[in-house]
Amino acid sequence: MLQRFLNTIKIFLRELFPTLMFESVNYRLEGECCKCGDCCRYLLCVEPFSHADYKLMGLFFPKYKRFKIIGEDEYGNIVLACSLIREDGLCPDYKNRPGICRAYPNPNKIYSGGNLYKRCTYKLIPEKSFETCLNKMMKR
Repeated sequence: MLQRFLNTIKIFLRELFPTLMFESVNYRLEGECCKCGDCCRYLLCVEPFSHADYKLMGLFFPKYKRFKIIGEDEYGNIVLACSLIREDGLCPDYKNRPGICRAYPNPNKIYSGGNLYKRCTYKLIPEKSFETCLNKMMKR
């Protein structure tokens, strides 16, 4: 119960202070948006949201009401879809989009289960290769 409360507080802090990062992944971003809209049609919640927690977020942050819960992934994470996304992949309310939309793709946090979407033309390039990290770990 306490952990769930702390996670909810962390979510609120991220929304109120979007530049505040609690964790980071060392990637750099390359490319441009191809406007496929896949990031709007399948948005994986990276926080341990329950359906009730998500509805609570909608009460405090009305912009979240644009997202509808469409299911859960194999790990029980909530999957959302934006109800505003047009068939052409464009957002009709682009100017007023929520922070999570503005930040995508954020090289400090990887959404969509650790990957970008198949049609996405952005690239997240790790600062260090897997081999470099593995070699460093093996030397310990």
